[in-house]
Amino acid sequence: MFLLSISVVGLILYKIKYGISEDRRAYADAKVRIHLNRYLFSDPVTENGSETSESLEPVLTRLYNDLFVGSRVRTSLRRRSLRQIALQLTSEVIGETRVRLTIVFEYFAFVNETIEAMSDRRWWIRAEGCRDAGLMRSERALPYLERCLDDPNEDVRIEAAQSMIDIAGVEALSAILMRLKDLSHWMKTRISISILAFGGEAVPHLAVGIRSEYPKVQGFCIDLLGQIGDVSALSTLLEYINFEVPEVQQKSLIAFGRIGDRRAVPIIQKFMQSDNRDVRYAAVKAAVNLSSPSIASDLLNQLLKDDLDIKLVAAEALSRSGETGVKSLLYACRFNDERVRLIAHQFLHDLGVAVPQGEGTV
Repeated sequence: MFLLSISVVGLILYKIKYGISEDRRAYADAKVRIHLNRYLFSDPVTENGSETSESLEPVLTRLYNDLFVGSRVRTSLRRRSLRQIALQLTSEVIGETRVRLTIVFEYFAFVNETIEAMSDRRWWIRAEGCRDAGLMRSERALPYLERCLDDPNEDVRIEAAQSMIDIAGVEALSAILMRLKDLSHWMKTRISISILAFGGEAVPHLAVGIRSEYPKVQGFCIDLLGQIGDVSALSTLLEYINFEVPEVQQKSLIAFGRIGDRRAVPIIQKFMQSDNRDVRYAAVKAAVNLSSPSIASDLLNQLLKDDLDIKLVAAEALSRSGETGVKSLLYACRFNDERVRLIAHQFLHDLGVAVPQGEGTV
């Protein structure tokens, strides 16, 4: 009973302490929000209409005096609140308001703390530091973020790459792609969203990235060039199509098809004859996207003679190649390989083309 009473008293004291702490934190947050909003939406006098940290100095001084004059405990709590609230606001504001937040991060030395965190021995602190640098849009943090691209922890590398893009935009891509040594699926997913949003602006930087010494980075850049579909990427792809790494060849071929330029036709025809099965598959897959009648005879050859997966892709490409492709599929219906006949019949059926009686019987 005595032990139970002690436990109850201890629990009550804990709740009282926790409640006071919560109240103090809530009060500090409310105080910070009031004065931060006053700073963000005040109207300082500027000579040419453009705001700088110098023109905002009186407003920043007032913000400092309103929040950080008083006891050490109170100012420390408010400082943490200011950092947290300002970071939360970064994704909600734009324009001059966003610039003012960036100045706050620098003025109150939050940027310095973030840069210091990137060197912490704990990986999660380094990752958080990289992420916060991006939220702060701190250009001064860019060299430190670039170093973090070599970090042994993948989460740190991902946050560093994303933050560099958030801060410097498309101009950061060349440095990122030439610095990275490997790309996990998750990193590809994260940064490809930003790269595809840049569209054609990303093409010159992806062309630089193809010159990386690491095949995974090369393949990633080639794949994105194909997804962007800008014809200006074709000359770069032509330069690397004969690269000895099969993965790079495969992605280059598929990118050719996605771009859809007719100059890719002889390249695709050439690689359909490759001794490497995966390269042949990529060439035929490119033909699906290209939809060119001029390679129908090459596709028919793959349908008649290659393995099942390539037969299926070749038949799909023929079904997209107009009248010439239809004629090739009708010819395949008379071939002596039952699998070929069945495949050809199915794609003709999907096209709504009647197969002559006795051919391609299922």
